[in-house]
Amino acid sequence: MKLKFWQKTYIFTLVLFLICLNVGVLSLTFYTYRNTVEATETAVIAEQHYAAMSFERDYESIGIVNSYSSPSLLMQSYGAHYANKDARIAFEEGSEVVYSNFTNEYKSDSNSLYHTDFDEKRHIVISSEICNGRYKMIFAKNVESLDSEFSSLMITYTLTAVVVSVVLAICLLLILKNLSEPLEKLRKTTEVIESGDFSVTAEEKGNDDFTLLAKSFNAMLAKINEQMTTLEREAERKQMLVDNMAHELRTPLTSIQGYAEFIEKANTTEERRLIAAQYISSEAKRLQKISQILLDGAFIRESEIEMAETDLGAVLTDVAEKLKSKAESAQVEIVCDIAPSTVKGNETLLSMLFYNLTENAIKACSAGGTVKLYCSGNEAVVEDNGKGMTEEQLLHITEPFYRTDKSRSRAEGGAGLGLALCKQIVNTHGAQIRFESEAGKGTKISVVFTTWQ
Repeated sequence: MKLKFWQKTYIFTLVLFLICLNVGVLSLTFYTYRNTVEATETAVIAEQHYAAMSFERDYESIGIVNSYSSPSLLMQSYGAHYANKDARIAFEEGSEVVYSNFTNEYKSDSNSLYHTDFDEKRHIVISSEICNGRYKMIFAKNVESLDSEFSSLMITYTLTAVVVSVVLAICLLLILKNLSEPLEKLRKTTEVIESGDFSVTAEEKGNDDFTLLAKSFNAMLAKINEQMTTLEREAERKQMLVDNMAHELRTPLTSIQGYAEFIEKANTTEERRLIAAQYISSEAKRLQKISQILLDGAFIRESEIEMAETDLGAVLTDVAEKLKSKAESAQVEIVCDIAPSTVKGNETLLSMLFYNLTENAIKACSAGGTVKLYCSGNEAVVEDNGKGMTEEQLLHITEPFYRTDKSRSRAEGGAGLGLALCKQIVNTHGAQIRFESEAGKGTKISVVFTTWQ
């Protein structure tokens, strides 16, 4: 059986406490018992000393100090007196026992104290010389109460230890179970997550270490969910890109195949063959443009782009000059309002960025339209008064292969990759791009740089 953390803690803590408690109880019992024994011995010594002094005084008072007669009557009276006090007494003169009321053998070493049993009762025996060394008094006191007191101490302390242990075991069980409840809830939460449900969160209640753990766990879970959502969106975006690319490639390839078969097999005029060849060339150029844009995107994504101080006004002026002929063909006017502005960037990529934005603006305008290019400070703007876009179109404008007007864009060779590439260039420069547009009223595209002078 696998024990839980709080159960292991409970067992180890309880066992450690019981060991300490029992060691403490035994130590306290023996310490108390030892003090009692010492106190009893002191009392017996005092009683024996008093008996010895009394005997010597009585011995002198009857005038037999220098007498050679035996003071047996005096000794007998002392023996009878102390027998009533649950004590035994004996007197020896040399090696001869003058008087004794002992019923068992005893040791009579001078000035000794020892414990022994007489009639299965514990006694303390004390020997000492009296009457200037003429006699030896052996005094034995019944101290059987020491054993019963020791038994009482053991019973009392044992019962106390048992009661304390039971109370502690119950209290410790309740406390640890209560303290480990958040950890148990967190464990159950992980089991739910393990089953695949990432919507659950750990309970954040209180302000202890378990609450901090729950908060950290929830933060980690939120980050994981965020990463999973991002990965799912990225996977969907990549799948959409593949689907759109397949769709975009299928149309020109179908056209190329169809016109090639027409030229190869059809019995037609040279003029119609020339038209078919022109269609093939046009579709091939379109494929080439798609592949070039994809390669440019991959280059920007994978390469380390060199950044340098770049004159943003000069870039816009050059773009306007390059597209002047195309604008005139579309009967669209390009107006520039350039203020000195220097940003940190890659001149080639910035030229590609504003070329695409300006070319799209020209395409969006009807005859007589106007495209404005201007910059000031850290902001460059491409604005047109063309057909504009709806809010729905603005949400998808930078997605690969998305076109606001599919028929017109395809006719003009567009693949819907230009703004996606622009977005990537802007991100590479750490800049921001904003689209403001309204259907029928034109579009304003602002690029704001964070690194400029």
